[in-house]
Amino acid sequence: MSVQSAAITMVYNEAVFLPLWLDYYGKNLGYNNLYIIDHGSDDGSTTRIPGNIIKIPRTDFDDVQRVTFINSLQKALFSYFDCVIYTDCDEFLIPHPNHYTCLGTYLKQHPHSAVVRAVGVDVVQHDLALAPVDFTQPILPQRPYGFVTPWESKPLITRTPVTWAPGFHDCDQPSILDEALWLFHLKFCDLRHALARLNLTRSMKWSQQGMAFGQHQRHRDEDLLALVRTLIAEQQAEGLEHLPLTELLANGGYSKLRHIPTPFLPRL
Repeated sequence: MSVQSAAITMVYNEAVFLPLWLDYYGKNLGYNNLYIIDHGSDDGSTTRIPGNIIKIPRTDFDDVQRVTFINSLQKALFSYFDCVIYTDCDEFLIPHPNHYTCLGTYLKQHPHSAVVRAVGVDVVQHDLALAPVDFTQPILPQRPYGFVTPWESKPLITRTPVTWAPGFHDCDQPSILDEALWLFHLKFCDLRHALARLNLTRSMKWSQQGMAFGQHQRHRDEDLLALVRTLIAEQQAEGLEHLPLTELLANGGYSKLRHIPTPFLPRL
């Protein structure tokens, strides 16, 4: 079965994670099927990169405006594609290696739902004394801990036009959670980079409408540090695979910091 799939992301000065996103989704879907919306980057990160670059003017950040634009693009792409995915450039959809060889295989073999949610995992630096992440090497072996969160269990794989809500945490179409599909969010995998990114997003100009969303992108450094210290202090020895994932997420629950299942580690 031939499935043509496209992936969309939107970026602003993402020199660290955009190359990883391009490499992962390009290898899985084809670089010509990637759509990168560049919201006025000025750090060179979107210069001479593979994929289809859509440049838009730098304006005050507005999550409602952003999702409206992406909803329109998603609907248009269905004129040519069977499946359309949106992720932020620090989010990686990985099917469980015990069941699927790669994301491309998953999309070809998994046609039973129009909208699929993944098991969302925030990857976290599990020890403050760890060396910084080497982003030229696989990430998960360096940061093999995370916590399951409904916030990241997003309906991002679509086979029908949808209208996503701001943040992409929900949409207007029914969706299923697939325990064989995981979404790894790398924003907090390296505390030094996370603090630098927080400083950037906190200092951006936000529209009045946009101020109603994205509060986590305007937190103080102290808030992020307190969260990471709490996660480290409360971490559990059991692996994430031992959790009742569907039940946990159906009830809006979060897990403690636990080890990421070993089969995933070489994939990212």
